[in-house]
Amino acid sequence: MIKNVRLYSVALDDQLKQLFAQETELEAAISALRLKPLATGDVSSYGFTPLFGRGTQAYTFSHDGNHFFRFAEENKLMPTSVVNQVVADEIENREEELGRPLKKDEKKALKQGIVTKMLEQAFVTRRDLLIWVNSKQGYVGVSVTAAKRAENAISFLRKALGGSFPAKPFQPRCVVEDRMTGFITKGDLPETFTLGYDTVLKSNDDTGATVRVSKENLTAAEIISHITAGKIVTELQLSFNEIATFVLAQDLTIKRLALEDQYLEQNLPKSSGDKVADQQSMILIEGETLTELVRALTRAFQCE
Repeated sequence: MIKNVRLYSVALDDQLKQLFAQETELEAAISALRLKPLATGDVSSYGFTPLFGRGTQAYTFSHDGNHFFRFAEENKLMPTSVVNQVVADEIENREEELGRPLKKDEKKALKQGIVTKMLEQAFVTRRDLLIWVNSKQGYVGVSVTAAKRAENAISFLRKALGGSFPAKPFQPRCVVEDRMTGFITKGDLPETFTLGYDTVLKSNDDTGATVRVSKENLTAAEIISHITAGKIVTELQLSFNEIATFVLAQDLTIKRLALEDQYLEQNLPKSSGDKVADQQSMILIEGETLTELVRALTRAFQCE
């Protein structure tokens, strides 16, 4: 399940709309930029992998304007501090053997040899991200909170789609922190949202004092007193229409997204015994939920 989502908006031209409407062509475009195994001298590798895991073939899944892709990152663990220490130790040993300081080009060659050897022995880590695109509404989501990782995934999607995919970070039309603070102090939440029980309050002065609240009544006097003293809401847990709960950050990143059990019981088909079919059922629910949630957030932060 998708837990975190960094949101983007995109205006698709006619060529991109046509590509998203042709699932065979979309599959070919995404699979052409598949993840390649790390070569001996490589530090990292990026690309798309089968959406439903190893042993499956499809790189894409589309339904009613919602499209999903799995982007993978593989990196060899090469901490700079470790490399530098090994190189320093080896330089010291070599200089003692030779009885003289090493020259600059000798140090460079020595380091290159050490790095090459360490790369051959390094552990490889892999992290997968889901990318969601609603081609009808122009919504895009990447299942990560870190902007750099999300932008990297978007750039690879752009490359796979022929170099044109003008996704931009989701932009509100008002100050998000002020609006979320008002949700607590004024109770002026949009009708599709209700307050949760977690929040983060920060001082808007140079001190940056932070208060983290968990599993509390967010309208309690103690929390209101923090706001009265000058703190603003930078993260807020909300419930969406009895469908899902999530934490909304000040950059409109969605964190800890969780579909309500009752909603899943009513809308998710019973397990079929087919792993891929069950994953498809879940991803359909997530696509529909994300579409409705982003639409609701857009209305909530128009502030017009």
